[in-house]
Amino acid sequence: MSIKPKPIMTNKLAYFEDRGSDLKQYSLLLAAYHDEYDKAVAILKSGSDQLNVQDPYAGLTALHIAIFRQNPKIVSLLLEQDGIDIKVKDGFQRRPVDMLDYTVNQEIFEMVMDATYPDEMRALEDEAYDEGRADSSVVPLKPKGPKP
Repeated sequence: MSIKPKPIMTNKLAYFEDRGSDLKQYSLLLAAYHDEYDKAVAILKSGSDQLNVQDPYAGLTALHIAIFRQNPKIVSLLLEQDGIDIKVKDGFQRRPVDMLDYTVNQEIFEMVMDATYPDEMRALEDEAYDEGRADSSVVPLKPKGPKP
């Protein structure tokens, strides 16, 4: 009796790339998932038809994935592209900005907030300058309540 071991897939990325043209449409998603910046650049240079492609399972875009994976280089690359849809929702009704719940990266937070809410962010910056809070100085907090 001979028992053959199951083949072990050592490189899942190669598995997807070799499955034919039907899965190649997700190569930008895979590049974002595997933190492959150079590959993402090459894919986008060849055409941005994958820019807003959503995976068939959860509806995630490359931007959703890059934010979740906390990769500021890929997030920046994607946000710089003409035609990026920053309001697209995944299968759970989450926009890319909603994925910020999963990141602690300040750079990603600021990039995504600036792209999603440019007017509001500009207004907050203007307000901070008007109140003198943006000049790297410490602003004393006034206690609430009756004066002593």
